[in-house]
Amino acid sequence: MGDSPPERASFKTQTQQEFVCIGRVLKPQGLQGEIKVEAFTGRKEDILGYGRVFLAASADAPKREYAVVKARLSGTAAVLRLAACSSREEAEELRGQYVWLSSLDLPQLAAKEFYLHTLMGKEACTSDGHVLGRISAVVDTDAHSLLVARDGRREVLIPAVSAFISRVEDDTVVFEL
Repeated sequence: MGDSPPERASFKTQTQQEFVCIGRVLKPQGLQGEIKVEAFTGRKEDILGYGRVFLAASADAPKREYAVVKARLSGTAAVLRLAACSSREEAEELRGQYVWLSSLDLPQLAAKEFYLHTLMGKEACTSDGHVLGRISAVVDTDAHSLLVARDGRREVLIPAVSAFISRVEDDTVVFEL
């Protein structure tokens, strides 16, 4: 559906708060200020569980915090009712904005689990020591997400599935390919 998320799926502001892009506002929904959101999350229903979101046109743009009053699924999209948005005209002004979540609001993970955005910037290498490059993007496909590793000359796409990810270290992701 339309635009893809900003390539830098997460970033830090001047206060070092990390944000993760979880969707994009498609259009107003109805007359009461609801917005229809294309969710970039693995499971579309995950976007329904957050009490606050931040909206901004890009990763570098200032973000505005919104309390989520109500959320529901509508087909393949989420419909959000934001506290500070009560008319179709106000909702129209949000069209095209990206929906961001503070990393502080992400659910806790079990041991040996990780969020894909935390792999950005890490060196990718194989278990036998071959360097593939730095992870620069996550691409979502219908089957599964792909990690993009670039070394300047080439780009390698690696399925982001547990069968290929051997271990995640502070600065490195080791793959068993």
